[in-house]
Amino acid sequence: MYTAEEFRQDVIANIKGNSEFSPLVESILQNSKFQFNDTSYFTRVIWNTYERNLVIFCAPEDRIELEKYKDPLYSLCSKIHGNQDDYLIMSLEIIAKNHISPVTNATSMTDDKITITTSIEIDRSSTNNIGHGGFGTVYKYYDEEKEELIAVKIYEPSIFQNSSPEIMKKRFLREGKKLLSYSHPNVVKAFDYGFLGDESAYIKMEYISGDRLSDFVLSNKPLNPALIDTLCYQYIDAMSYIHSQTDMHRDISYSNVMVTKANEIKVLDFGFARNADDTNYDTKYKDIQRKFVIPNEKYTFRTEVYCIGAILYTLITGNTFDDYNPDSTDSIDESECTFKLKEAVKICLSLKPEKRFSDAVELKKFVQKSDTVIIPHNFSLDFFKKMLSESVILHFYPKNLPTKEIIAEWLDNKYREHIKSSAFQSTVNLLSLLNHISGVTKITFYKNVKYDLDKTPFIELLNFYDTLSDEMKELFIRNILLIILEVSKDDDLDLPFC
Repeated sequence: MYTAEEFRQDVIANIKGNSEFSPLVESILQNSKFQFNDTSYFTRVIWNTYERNLVIFCAPEDRIELEKYKDPLYSLCSKIHGNQDDYLIMSLEIIAKNHISPVTNATSMTDDKITITTSIEIDRSSTNNIGHGGFGTVYKYYDEEKEELIAVKIYEPSIFQNSSPEIMKKRFLREGKKLLSYSHPNVVKAFDYGFLGDESAYIKMEYISGDRLSDFVLSNKPLNPALIDTLCYQYIDAMSYIHSQTDMHRDISYSNVMVTKANEIKVLDFGFARNADDTNYDTKYKDIQRKFVIPNEKYTFRTEVYCIGAILYTLITGNTFDDYNPDSTDSIDESECTFKLKEAVKICLSLKPEKRFSDAVELKKFVQKSDTVIIPHNFSLDFFKKMLSESVILHFYPKNLPTKEIIAEWLDNKYREHIKSSAFQSTVNLLSLLNHISGVTKITFYKNVKYDLDKTPFIELLNFYDTLSDEMKELFIRNILLIILEVSKDDDLDLPFC
């Protein structure tokens, strides 16, 4: 049976980040009690479905806030409940109870402590203060419910900000809402946000133990080439995700990119982030510290790509961006990272915006890499030869055995297309792959042999092929042809030697 408590948790989950409700509504519902009053009357909405009345009990001080949102709250509750247990919610009643502690007045700040709710209190001591930025101070505390350290960002704007306190707080809460909507392993995760009395606000998020990017690079240089690749791809993936939401971070700096103890990238501080389609954004441009941006350049996705390039430059060279010389690429070329990554950084740092990637999504496509797309240092076709010799015989029409041209066309087109078409699968079907070779009339396969094979070596083969020069590609194709001819059958001819 769908209990009132289960329903309350579902409602809270759907209110998180919902712009139709104030953040305070979620906090009040967290502190409230739901009760179903069922009837034996049929509804007129759905036949054989009974009426159910919902009662929300809360503190007297909090009832005023809930009443403001009664209509959208009822609409949301009706939608969530649906027709579970053969009941529909037909009415909503909000009742005040004196024994329930209020949320509205529970939040407070003093010089010694910050009280977010009756169960969350933060000591302002220096040991808990872990950072301060343009929008506020970040504290850590131990969350007994989650059984882990949590970071809480408190709205305390810097005196150097130019916008009014009202706009600053609105921007702070927008950051909380945006973070709640994000879901990416390399973007800081938010759990909750809301008002803190009348003057402040908070964002509760994951606690990150690590170093800001520049400190990590300078204290650990030279970085291992494999670690450089890992960190760069994580950062590119995170920024690609942000840009795919049509958002711009707009405050890219070393302080806003952290490297955890587990060597994971975390992008944080979204106080200046905005959606490209948001025409009502109230940030004054002079509020933004243009750390890596070329002077007098209008801020666009291509501008942000330049800033991304500055972060990548530090990762691959071990130098801060202050050392970057736009007239020389020597420091980039000397890096031990992959050739593709070097080229990507050069494109990002083009002085002319039109020569850069249009956004981080395009950048990610350029350097696309996954666990299965790794170019081995000592690649061998032995696996391919062994696999075919133990699995199949390929049949062709008389005098129609494959040639180098046919194998080249197969590898460049059909083979590549087949691998791409199985992008969301971990295996590739060998028979389907071989059947794409021009001229194959039949495939004889051996008994008890598996044909859905791990896709990794097939991808490695293709990636290795793509790195070869034209001359080496011709030799590679010749070797594949010889392997295929060994398992090919032409009744009228002996196998030719190419």
